Amino acid sequence: MFIYPPLRLDKVDYDSYWKDKRGSSIGSISDWQRERASYVIRKLKNETQISICDIACGDGSILNNISQKVNTSKLIGTDISTFALDKAKSFGVETVLLDIGNVDELNKIPEADYLLLFEILEHVPHSEELLAEAFGKADRGVFFSFPNTGFFVHRMRLMFGKFPMQWRLFPGEHVRFWTKKDLKWWLDSLGYKNYEVYYYKGLPILNILMPGLFAAAFVVYIPKNSL
Repeated sequence: MFIYPPLRLDKVDYDSYWKDKRGSSIGSISDWQRERASYVIRKLKNETQISICDIACGDGSILNNISQKVNTSKLIGTDISTFALDKAKSFGVETVLLDIGNVDELNKIPEADYLLLFEILEHVPHSEELLAEAFGKADRGVFFSFPNTGFFVHRMRLMFGKFPMQWRLFPGEHVRFWTKKDLKWWLDSLGYKNYEVYYYKGLPILNILMPGLFAAAFVVYIPKNSL
């Protein structure tokens, strides 16, 4: 809760990240990823022949997990790492090389029935533009997720004079932050309606009763008829 990870200031090479950092776990799915994927599966389980595009898909493990339980016709993944995209291809994912950090490349986002933006909006300053572009390319809806900065662990850090710790290699990894109230204000201000927020991780039971304080993260689903 109160420690700092080792600080690295060298430029992040995402090919090296997937080769070295993920190592033998590449292609597997973490508990956090599984919970996000499970929410998508619950929402889409009764649909058939749907296309799904995962923005910043990495090795395609989330798309692979979803496709095992949802009737999909096409899986598309974008990422900045050619190494990760090669791994995604092994799951039958059509791949697109795309840097979401570059606003000029957002028009390369592929069209699909549903688009996923898991744990990426907090990494770019142009979150509104990225979400709007993805929403425009989705035929049926968009799913996205990010951490809850109002989680009690982050509040405790602030109380003891330390900023919420949401980075692993260097502090600039996250440039945008949302609490539960911020999230609702943000979506309402952008004109999105009929969205659904799923609160997960954190402290069991309390993360349902008081998600703004005890849920560690959010998954949001915005259906296409929400504007």
